[in-house]
Formats: sequence, C-alpha cells, structure tokens
Amino acid sequence: MTTFGLADSGAYAGGTLAFINRCRVNGIGVDESDDGFSIAAAAVDAAVRFGLSPLTEPSTEARSIPNLRASAPRIAIYAGEAIGYPYWGYYAHALLSIGFGFVTVTGADVAGGCLKDCDLLVMPGGFATWGLDRAEGIGGIDTAISAFIRGGGSYMGSCGGAFYMSEGRPGWHGAIDAMPKFTQEYLLTGAAMLSISVDGPVIGRGLPETIELPYYHGPIYSDAERSAAMLGHFKNYISDSRLFIENPLSPVLFEREMKGTPAIFTAPFGAGKVLTFSPHPEMGEFVRKGITFEGYVRHYLPIRGFKVMDQTLRFFMKEDCAGFRLIHNALACLGLFDAEHTEKSESAVPRGDLPGALSRIEVTMARQFAALSQMAGKEPENLQEIVAAETARLKAEWLEVSTGLRQAANLGPIDARVLSGLCSALDTAAKATQQTRLAELIVMTELPIRLVAAALRIIECDRALGALEIQK
Repeated sequence: MTTFGLADSGAYAGGTLAFINRCRVNGIGVDESDDGFSIAAAAVDAAVRFGLSPLTEPSTEARSIPNLRASAPRIAIYAGEAIGYPYWGYYAHALLSIGFGFVTVTGADVAGGCLKDCDLLVMPGGFATWGLDRAEGIGGIDTAISAFIRGGGSYMGSCGGAFYMSEGRPGWHGAIDAMPKFTQEYLLTGAAMLSISVDGPVIGRGLPETIELPYYHGPIYSDAERSAAMLGHFKNYISDSRLFIENPLSPVLFEREMKGTPAIFTAPFGAGKVLTFSPHPEMGEFVRKGITFEGYVRHYLPIRGFKVMDQTLRFFMKEDCAGFRLIHNALACLGLFDAEHTEKSESAVPRGDLPGALSRIEVTMARQFAALSQMAGKEPENLQEIVAAETARLKAEWLEVSTGLRQAANLGPIDARVLSGLCSALDTAAKATQQTRLAELIVMTELPIRLVAAALRIIECDRALGALEIQK
C-alpha cells in the first residue's frame, strides 16, 4: 500500500486532525508519529479538496505499511443530570473539532447497559465528584462504569471526572492510586487560567512547551511515587477566573499547593485504561475569551482602548485549540487509534432530528442576541462598543453556519454519530437557563455556533472523502 504524508502543523492545526480522524472513521488507514501523519495515498485528492497539502510524494516505505490503521473509537459522552450543560457541551465541541461524532448517555442508559456499544466513555466536569449513583439517585451507574473499563473499555475525564477515578471518597473507583488534597470540600481551590507542561512523547505531540487551560476546582494531588503514570503537571498561574462562579483561585494557593503537582494521570484498570485531567482541555478558546472579557478586558479597556481589546477578543481561535490537540493525543495514549474495535453498529445510534433541532435553537439564539444587547446597555459606553462588535461577529457567524448546515443536510446523509451528538447538544442548548452576567451570556451564545461550525467541518471532510474512490 502506498502512503502520503501530511505535516503536523502543531497545536492549532485542527483541520488536519479533523481530516485524519475522518479518514479513520471512513476506514482509511492512518499512522501518526513525531514526524507527522501518513495516510493511504489514494486519499491524497480528498486531502487537496479539503484544503490540505501533501508533505511528500506517495511512498512505499516499509515502516509506513504495517502501521496504517483505520481504527476509530465509538465514543459516548456522559450527559446525565449530575453533569449538566454546558459541561458536556464543551466536550461535544472538542470531539467534533477533532473529527469525531459521539452519542450522549444518561445515568439510566449506563445502568441499563448502553456502554456495550462503546469504546470510550467521556466524563466531563460536573458532579461525578460525589459518585454517580448518589448524584443521580440511580443505582448501578458506578458498577456499570467499573465493569465497562475493567472489561477493556477506555475512560477519559476532566475535573469531576478525574475525582471520580481517584481514591478517597465513596463512589470513587481508585483507578488512579492518588487521593486529592481536597475531596469533599473541593471549592476550597478556585478557578483560574493556568498552564501545564505535558510529559511524554505521545501526549506531547504537536504541542508547545506549555498549554494554557481553564481550571475549575479540579483535584490537586501531591507529587509522589505512584503506579499511575503522570503525563502532565501544573506549571504557571496566568490569571484568575470569575466566569460562571465567583471563586477565583489565589496565586498564593497555586504556588503553595499546585505548582509542579500532577495535572494529567493515566493508569490501567482491569483490562481497560483511564486518563484524567485536573484542568479542562475541552473548554475551547471561546471559554477563555469569556474569562478574558470578565477580567482582562474590563480592566485594560480604559488603559489600552477599543482596538487592542477588540483584537484580544477577535484573535482567540475557534475549532483549532491546543486543548483539543491534547485530547486527540490522549486518545492515542489510550490506544484507541490502534485497537481493533468492533464494527460500529449505527442501529445503536439515536437518530437526530436536525430540522427540529435547528428550529428550536434558532428561537433560543434570537433570545440570546436580544439579551446581549439589553445587558450591554447597562455597561459603560466603551464596553458597550466592545460588546456590540462581538455580538455582530457572533450574529454573522451564526447566520453563516446555520445556513450552511441546512444546505449540507439537503445535499446528502450526515454521519449518524455526528448527527446524533450535534442534535442532542443543540436541543439541550435550546433549553439552557438564561445567564444573568454578560460574559457568561456571550459564552453560552457562542457554544451552539462552535458546535455547528465543527460539525460542518466534519461534513466537509466526509464529502471530500466520499467524492472519490478511496482505496482502503
């Protein structure tokens, strides 16, 4: 089999990640290494149609031939009452951004055995902190998750999802042999933008020296000898956060309790494997934009003026995010690109009602935009100008992506997992509680836009691949 190469353009090359992972989903072999990506040469025209440039001429190097695999995991995001939206919505955006669809599952679904059709369970931040049986009031969720992983499944969790795999409290699994310093009283830490270092050849592929991520009360562990492997540690304090919760992390507490301590763990658990993040790689740059708006922009707008603060907000990335590359690398660390997964059964995937979901979210988006204008009117005049510019950008992009999604749906079928996950997220967003703070309303208004934009990129990849005779 001949192959061609694609350069690894680093942390903000989300289009490349989306393309190679859609190749995997469509049964086209992929290999990735420190040198970049190798893909079956028959897909080169599809890559060009998608806007990528081959790095090399087709090659028959012996190294490439046996390493090409078309393994794509079947992913479930836990979206039960204990998690809630937008927590799982951030993971929905992250996974769509790197090219993967998913199904959402509730506590009742999990207790009923739905994980048999999955390879990876994603546990977002939220209240898995307490153990899910107790948090949901449903028996059998914790046991089903343990059995899934021990039987060979994979698990990835952030914040509360990391507590859930730690030691020290009822309902926790102890897959990570580490007990957080703050267990029941986790709010004693706070919220901030922090940087972490990644420590490993696979987890660090394509990433810079440090990655800047939101942190919201995630587990703090001592730096000790453990059987669990540490893949990253807290490095620097960037700024506090008051977004969604008025509880900023103190720089003093960071220096005393967190700096240099583990931020990412991975460990085997029975025949399966878990990987956990204390911070939130799934929170895209638009969440960081909200954090920046609430603190940095308000403070520096009178000092530096509209242009600099507007550029600060405009130049945050969208679907191309270092945290999303970290999640992609985590899937590789879990072996999900190497395993021979069971043939995916689309009959197990709930069908999404895209026209209905779009109609429902349109009503919510109109209400959100009106609320933004109303809230902005209560702000100082210079801040009103910033909010007006940001609102205009969001309105224009929403019109573009919602129109594009309707057109795409009319042109042909959409991958079942992409459609199911997207519709679930949009329907939940349509029912989300109205925010009462300006920065939070901006974030909640942008999240549906980001979801649709990421799904459109997947559809574009699939159409480019499907338009050609691909040699698998």
